[in-house]
Amino acid sequence: MVVSPLTDSGDARAVSTVLDVAVCLLFVTAAVGVLTTADRPVPEDSNSADRAASLLGTTTATVHYGTSGGGGTAPERATAACRPATGETRPDGCRTAHGTVADLLARAAVADVADNESTGPSQFEQGVRNATRHRLAGIPAAWQVVVTWRAYPNAPLGGRVTVGDDPPPGIDVHTATLRVPVAEGTPRARADGDAGTVGAVARRAASATVTRLFPPEPTRLALVAGSPADQRTAGRYRRTAATLGVGLDGAVGDGSVRRANDFLVEALAARYAGDLNTRTDEPADAAALVSVETATVTVRTWSA
Repeated sequence: MVVSPLTDSGDARAVSTVLDVAVCLLFVTAAVGVLTTADRPVPEDSNSADRAASLLGTTTATVHYGTSGGGGTAPERATAACRPATGETRPDGCRTAHGTVADLLARAAVADVADNESTGPSQFEQGVRNATRHRLAGIPAAWQVVVTWRAYPNAPLGGRVTVGDDPPPGIDVHTATLRVPVAEGTPRARADGDAGTVGAVARRAASATVTRLFPPEPTRLALVAGSPADQRTAGRYRRTAATLGVGLDGAVGDGSVRRANDFLVEALAARYAGDLNTRTDEPADAAALVSVETATVTVRTWSA
């Protein structure tokens, strides 16, 4: 069969029209692909840790909690029971804490120093955990928050609060860290200029630690309250004293917070001094190791 050449201008225009339509469809299809790609969110796992840390450090929360009990689901029920209705006063036996979520986490880590022998998280700690989960619910990645408080690395007393599960093994994990003040109004453990001796640094650190754990006036009021709060406070004193291997000589029963704190400071200062002396004989270097005024909030994120 012989194919004749296209000589008719109408046929040429028809071919041209077909080509124009094909090219147009090609560009439209490409444009649709570009628009679809632009609308699809791109995961930013590498930024999630920083975003989560920023949320914890800049947004606030209010935690309502009871002053007794702990463990199991009891803290969750107590937290709900302590939340006052609109226009009503706080129920008896309940307290309220307010601050940034990072600040609340740091306070929970401090409380954990003496509560870690109990049957479970305190009502305050459970409330802080819930606030943390709520605040990070929109993070587009799996996450874990670990909060630690110690006078220095591997100090004999320390608190730790963890919210969220550990990341699976072998996965890329992104990390961000916040340093949160916890020792407002307590003696400073760091010496400014003249640290004196390593023993002096240790004593400052011990005094700051004990004062933060058992602030004199609130603790005295708790001990004489005649409620579950005084039993919990007395239990925290005894657990701390047992950890340090020291007796309180009836000071807790008498409500003598200053005397009880003096016993703890003496025992803790000796432990701190012995530990710091194995690391350095320079007071300034010992002071540089001490960070009792702050807790460390570490956020880890990874692809869900």
